[in-house]
Amino acid sequence: MPRAISYCMRLFAGWPGGLLVASLLFFGASSSASSDARASGSTQRSVSVTNLEPLPVGVTLPVRLGRTLRAGKTRVGSAVVAKTTQRVPVTEGTYLDRGAVLEGKVVASVAGDGTTASPSVLSIEFTSLRYHKQTVAVMTRAIAMANFVQVGDTFLPVQGGSDRGNSSEASWTTAQVGGDQVVRSGWVGPVVGSGLRTVGRADYYGVYSLPAGPSAPRAMGVFSTTASGLYGFESGASLSSSGGTITLSRVGKRLGMRDGDNLLLEVVASSR
Repeated sequence: MPRAISYCMRLFAGWPGGLLVASLLFFGASSSASSDARASGSTQRSVSVTNLEPLPVGVTLPVRLGRTLRAGKTRVGSAVVAKTTQRVPVTEGTYLDRGAVLEGKVVASVAGDGTTASPSVLSIEFTSLRYHKQTVAVMTRAIAMANFVQVGDTFLPVQGGSDRGNSSEASWTTAQVGGDQVVRSGWVGPVVGSGLRTVGRADYYGVYSLPAGPSAPRAMGVFSTTASGLYGFESGASLSSSGGTITLSRVGKRLGMRDGDNLLLEVVASSR
């Protein structure tokens, strides 16, 4: 029995009706084992991209922002750089290593006056992806964005301190931004969503959603498979994407993206 499932069965056994819950969890995990095995096997057989081609539409890029941007203070046209935070499956057989570079610029920077008529606005767009001295044009939309504090919390065990008496982070259970939990044992393990459903998997190189049909798994970074919108930002801030432009807006005088904030982006177009 996998270590993570054994742990969960011991945990639930102490609850009223816990043995039933544990049994359901075990059989649910068993039913998804073949899907997980296919996903794990696909990654193990995958190889790093050598010749960069336009990225398939739908590929997700979890990235870390490399500078702080402030509405009304950062100039339009200022460069914006973000780097992928984990291995990114591109096809069933290939992936980008961590550290691929997205490059773009600020396209709007407006300091609001605190009224609905004049909100603060900060817009960026990424236009290219650079990988091993090769570059392709890219257009993305933002699925979710998390403040650097929220990002940091995803690397801590959900129980606090050492997890299950284990001081090694390779075997901690951690929470993703948005609620999913990653149950690792030696870096590898399932990603568990609501209802104790297995919704993804993790390995040493990253966290992934389960593949949908023949497509490659989606790289999730620190985000849950259901993550959407903003996490940890100023009250009233909102996130929108259109035509490759990623926009934060807020009725208020303070709005920004900080060095270390993470975004989950989806490729909507790519070309040479």
